Amino acid sequence: MTNILATDYDGTLKYAQKVMQEDLDAIKKWKEQGNLFVIVTGRSMESIARQAEIYDLPVDYFVTNNGGMVYDANKKELYASYLDTVTSIDLMYIAKEIEGVCSYVVNDGYYRHRIVVDSELEEKRYLDLEPDLDEQHVMDLGKYAQIVISMVETEYAVSLAEQINSNFGDVVVAYANNFVVDIVPKGTSKALGIDFVCEWVNIDESCVYTIGDSYNDIPLMEYGLNGACMSTALEDVKAHANKEYDSISCMINDILK
Repeated sequence: MTNILATDYDGTLKYAQKVMQEDLDAIKKWKEQGNLFVIVTGRSMESIARQAEIYDLPVDYFVTNNGGMVYDANKKELYASYLDTVTSIDLMYIAKEIEGVCSYVVNDGYYRHRIVVDSELEEKRYLDLEPDLDEQHVMDLGKYAQIVISMVETEYAVSLAEQINSNFGDVVVAYANNFVVDIVPKGTSKALGIDFVCEWVNIDESCVYTIGDSYNDIPLMEYGLNGACMSTALEDVKAHANKEYDSISCMINDILK
């Protein structure tokens, strides 16, 4: 029987600023037994593909943009969803008016573009992403799969996500993801993305094992019957998981034993 391990990336597979060797070894062991490995992330495909190359991750499918896009191992697009253009531009203007916003990043489905809002604030998330387009060019793109608003504090991100869901909830969903707010089309979630993968490869959800660490991972952790969280997750996130692990290797070893 083929199983799927679907894991979040930042804070789950990659923590303490790197992917641990014991986790890489465990993933290879998982794959050697005929199972599939899926990364489910809020990152763009451009970003997670670079990480996969750095660590030589044996990924079968990439679920990016919090479930809004799905790619196979060869980076071929299998599924795509996009935000309403007018709403996207409204959110960009709002990002410039909200207290505690460092920058915002727009994602066209594969690539991402960063606009600095307040250079005086300490950027926590996009330290290495240099702006490549000016704001007018970004607003002229006309195609947005995800908008990410980077905040100076986690509490700001949680509050802003609540406000966006309250005011724009008919067309978008906003997820607080540590220091950022991920905004995707309404109905989009990490659970939606992994459900697409299951249908694509014809695997039942009972054969899916999931793990995450933050608010945007809750739909993933609640998918099927085998949802887990990292031990570093906040308590209100942990409440949505069935099990708790210190690492991916601990999870894989527990499943395979």
